[in-house]
Amino acid sequence: MPTQAKLWTIVRLIRRCNDPSRAAGFTLIELVMTMVIVSIVSVPLSLLVGAHLKSVFISEEDTAGKNLASCEMERVNNTAYASLTAGTTTPTNCSSDLGYPSYTVSRTIVYVQGDDASAESLKKITIDVTKGSKNRGSLVTYLAKNVTFGPAP
Repeated sequence: MPTQAKLWTIVRLIRRCNDPSRAAGFTLIELVMTMVIVSIVSVPLSLLVGAHLKSVFISEEDTAGKNLASCEMERVNNTAYASLTAGTTTPTNCSSDLGYPSYTVSRTIVYVQGDDASAESLKKITIDVTKGSKNRGSLVTYLAKNVTFGPAP
């Protein structure tokens, strides 16, 4: 059985806790602990956000590169076979037309079979898009002159 002094101490503590005149608030230790917990959570989140932003910029550059390569490939497909000469050229139409002046579009044409004088020939056309030193898109196609596919009639 508790003594009279212990009971009196318990009653005083209960009265102190229930006293509405005491100002409710946070202690300095509670505030410091909250700041520590928030900082522990925010550091990894900030790294995650930074990695996400980097991937968004890379994705944007890759998409622009693929669009420029596709644009140049359409120009190649609409060009006469004889006008596509072997070698590497750097056409600037697509990059300036689509509003990407910092990208470089290059077109490489090589003969896979035959040459200009041959009755039948096959050209490999490679479109490369770069921004700075990084490749942002590549497309390859083959164009044939007087080549019959399948059995001869």
